[in-house]
Amino acid sequence: MGDLSALQEVLTSGERMNGVQEFYRDATILITGGTGFIGKVLLEKLLRCFGVKTVFLLVREKCNKTVDERLDEVFEDVIFDAIKSSPHNGKPLFAKVIPIEVNFQSDQVISSSDHQRLLAAQVEIVFNVMASVKFNEDIETALDTNVLSSRKLFLLAQQLPHIRSIVHVSTFYSNCHRSHIEERIYEELPFGGFENILALFRHLTPKEKDQLKPIILGPMPNSYTFSKRCAEVMIQQQFSGLPIAIFRPPIVSSAYSEPSPGWVNNFNGPAGMVVPVIRGQVYWCYGADDAAVHMVPVDYCVNALLAVGWENGQRKRMQESTMSKVVPVYNYAFRDNVVRNRDIGALLALGIDSTLGRIFGRYTIHVTSSLFMRQLFINWLLIQAYVSDTFNKLTGKKAKNYDLIKRVVALEDSTSYFRCNSWTTENDNIRQLWDRLSEDEKRLLPFDVETLDWKYYFRHFVKGVADALNRHCLARQRACSPKPCC
Repeated sequence: MGDLSALQEVLTSGERMNGVQEFYRDATILITGGTGFIGKVLLEKLLRCFGVKTVFLLVREKCNKTVDERLDEVFEDVIFDAIKSSPHNGKPLFAKVIPIEVNFQSDQVISSSDHQRLLAAQVEIVFNVMASVKFNEDIETALDTNVLSSRKLFLLAQQLPHIRSIVHVSTFYSNCHRSHIEERIYEELPFGGFENILALFRHLTPKEKDQLKPIILGPMPNSYTFSKRCAEVMIQQQFSGLPIAIFRPPIVSSAYSEPSPGWVNNFNGPAGMVVPVIRGQVYWCYGADDAAVHMVPVDYCVNALLAVGWENGQRKRMQESTMSKVVPVYNYAFRDNVVRNRDIGALLALGIDSTLGRIFGRYTIHVTSSLFMRQLFINWLLIQAYVSDTFNKLTGKKAKNYDLIKRVVALEDSTSYFRCNSWTTENDNIRQLWDRLSEDEKRLLPFDVETLDWKYYFRHFVKGVADALNRHCLARQRACSPKPCC
């Protein structure tokens, strides 16, 4: 808190710094993870609402597609339809985005010397959104993606002379082994830190690594949260001299209003859990019914991220008058207006079209602390899926139901820890940031979750997931993919 208190004194001791729009106007921005869920919303918001000069998107080649082809795929998403309806079909705005081929597995992250010079000459703001969110990842892979790749990015940032602000997107659950999470970095790590862990793993067999994994993770539920915790410590210990801040969102879900209510493009979180509901099936999840669900809409998350980037840009001025080297942390989690597990069924029912569905929909997803009841319903779903697939095979159709239910069960297993526990939080930095915005800026960047109407949100939630499923299936069909759609 000391670092942001000093920042507030700087902001209030003299003339107010430029507002958010002035900060981003004509700015050159570097984004990692721009092809992902949060990254796409961030890119769209920057292009549509701020007069940015250039956005460099660090993109790796994937599935034999060049970075230009991958950028074209990004712009095909319906999220960019509003921009495409602007003058000249949005081409002047899309032209501001320049993809840069990147390889974080190489010592030379950006191979092109021309691109290196271009970034050094222009980049002012960096958003590090890249992450591997696979909960069952092995520790080495999770550390490589979420820690080592970020370190290479920040080493690159040290070579950017015009840098004003860097925001690293972490997670509220990076310290989920604590019941109360403060807005600070907790530096204690097992085995003396992630570098010692990686050095140790180089001498172990795969079997020995698997045996050691539970000891290394300790109270952490998975390698994802552990690796994000390590990344925060790495930032504090190695890059506190940079104008860098850590932004911790909780579960990021479908949009509240932008680009449209309910919009989502992946099924990694809550969206994947309601697939059985869309298919008219009952699903019982394991969890504590009174536990709070720390969830934020993706557009609110991006709005907060942009506000953090602006406020963090004032740190450079602050550091000229103080010797502080504490990396500021923003817990984007709230104490009030939270959804609890016991409310989920009734809220999801609001988004079901039929009258009968709305009446009985509250029972479509039920959170129970009984492992027996949960397993009973899973077995019943699997039996139904098996019978349905058998009938489909006999009639020449695709047998996809059993695999779908297995994927949903696996997702539910991997996220059950977060439904069985509750956390209290400090969020003074995010609250003060909201209060610091002008009324116009609050309308441009709404991110106060305590003002959300959750009933309105969930009326669009199920429909948004259904639309995403339809888009996903159509894309699979166009690609002639051998994998069955959902």
